[in-house]
Amino acid sequence: GFKALHRDCIIICTPGVPHELKTMLSDEILPELSRALPDLTKPKRCRYRVFGFGESTLQQQISEAFPDWPNEVELGFRASVPLLEVKLKVEQPGHYALLDEWRANVESLLGDHIVTEDARPLAQVVIESLSEQKKKITCAESCTGGKIASLLTEVSGASSVFEAGYVTYSNDIKQSLLGVSSNSLQREGAVSECVVTEMLTGALAHSGADIGVAVSGVAGPNGGTEDKPVGTVWLAWGSLGEIKTGQFFFPGNRIFFQKIVSALALDLIRRALLGSTQEPAYFTHRKRK
Repeated sequence: GFKALHRDCIIICTPGVPHELKTMLSDEILPELSRALPDLTKPKRCRYRVFGFGESTLQQQISEAFPDWPNEVELGFRASVPLLEVKLKVEQPGHYALLDEWRANVESLLGDHIVTEDARPLAQVVIESLSEQKKKITCAESCTGGKIASLLTEVSGASSVFEAGYVTYSNDIKQSLLGVSSNSLQREGAVSECVVTEMLTGALAHSGADIGVAVSGVAGPNGGTEDKPVGTVWLAWGSLGEIKTGQFFFPGNRIFFQKIVSALALDLIRRALLGSTQEPAYFTHRKRK
């Protein structure tokens, strides 16, 4: 990077590589600005990472809920998959109290859609919650092909809460490994409520886990039908005796489908561990009756 002075204006140019920029910012740029501009305002911000909303949908909900949003509090979004970042910022110390007030309003609106207020991934939040409750998790996957287990095991310490997952891609393996009945497969098909329920029941019984999730869907681009178009997925989640199910629809390419369904599975587990009674927004927008 480099610095130049032009007509009493400090011009600072930085590299785009994140770790280089962060080091230069903390070690050189901020101290330089503090010396050159001692009266520089000190902005304050807060961030939320949420699951279950698109950027435009969430912005509309906030606008409708808070038509009197103050100009002093800047509202921003950073779109990403699977988590959307919501940012609130004020520029002046005199507005810090205002930020706290509107932060509380946003938290009240979003509720359990808020996954974290830091940079932790969804899987890490789930693993930490499992650890706190001394519970173990399992997963039985078809359309996601092991991605849920992969997300969990990317987190250091996952072995303390995750001992086994099952990728049962074919119907034969669903039957032989997890005990899914041939009647369910023949009558309802692999992408069905009864099959994911039996997949999860088998996974919980074999692994001895306390809680789990099972998924089976049509990832595409082929294989869809009129009743079960590409993007259709059934999930079962919970513990033995307390299994819940839902059918959802996420049209898009195969990679997007697997990524969002894996995140959905983890979010349902996160909510179950929280004991959440708030219905997720995706139950309205993405759930198929």
